Amino acid sequence: MSYCRFQNTELALKDCEGVLEEMVDSVPKRLSDEELYAAQRLVASCLNIVQLLAERGSLEFAPNMDLATVVQELNEAAE
Repeated sequence: MSYCRFQNTELALKDCEGVLEEMVDSVPKRLSDEELYAAQRLVASCLNIVQLLAERGSLEFAPNMDLATVVQELNEAAE
């Protein structure tokens, strides 16, 4: 439903953000391979959105950021 696309996605994204924060700040449970891959794709999509908006607003952005590796490293450090 396009009329609530951003509302529903924002709620789900906040949940994902919380899991990533747990991976950084505490001792989280390890993600399954499928969830890890989805998390990496989600981070890439978020970066693409930020890059799109930064370019539109003439802001600096480092497009070569490899945050998929960061997500994988956090997952490997989890229990």
